[in-house]
This record gives sequence, structure tokens and C-alpha cells, in this order.
Amino acid sequence: MSEENKPENEELKIKFEENGKEYVVNNMPDNAKELYILYQEERQNRDNFILNANKSIDKLNRILTSYEADMRNILESTEEKKIEVSK
Repeated sequence: MSEENKPENEELKIKFEENGKEYVVNNMPDNAKELYILYQEERQNRDNFILNANKSIDKLNRILTSYEADMRNILESTEEKKIEVSK
């Protein structure tokens, strides 16, 4: 289902397929308008969920990268100490 992004003075329209019929929201029966409002709310919830999930993934990736760098520093400095002791 797709929506047309129109300026505020133009009517909201919705269509269910790329080349499908367009429906004007104001011309819909009341029960369809109610569903449209619910659809818009859930669509916004989905978009917010995806946005927040992407932010969380980025944050987790940064944390993992930091942990990897810390582990690498620990392990490589331990190896250097072993080499110095064995000389």
C-alpha cells in the first residue's frame, strides 16, 4: 500500500498497488477512514521501531568494535611481554 505525499492543501490519496487505483481518503466511507487512521498510526509505529532498531544496532556495533579493540590491545600487549621475558 502506498500513499501520495502531497502538500497540505491537496487531498490525501492511497493506493494498494504501484499502478493500482487511487482512493481519496475524504471520499471513503467512515469505517474505511477509521482504518486509514489506524493504518497511519501503525505505519508510524513501524517506522519509529525501525529507526530505533537501526540506532540500537549502530550503538551495539560501536560497543563490539570497542570491545574487540580492547581485547586486541590486551592480547597483543601480553604477547609482547612474553617475547621480552623470553629474550
